[in-house]
Amino acid sequence: MVVCHCRAVSERSIRHAVEGGAADVESVGRRCGAGTVCGGCRPTIEMILTGVCPFGLTSLSGGDAVWAVS
Repeated sequence: MVVCHCRAVSERSIRHAVEGGAADVESVGRRCGAGTVCGGCRPTIEMILTGVCPFGLTSLSGGDAVWAVS
């Protein structure tokens, strides 16, 4: 799922940045570019950083995301 449309950055790329040590939106931006243009994706990046999965996604080991089925 694309989170940052300005830079075409996926949720997976953002999760990799977080796994690599990014601890806030600015450090995510330095690592993958997300949130550095218009800022519209910054709230979603914050949700990813705090462990809240946006878009009804559930994280799997390895950083992949899938639609949750209930």
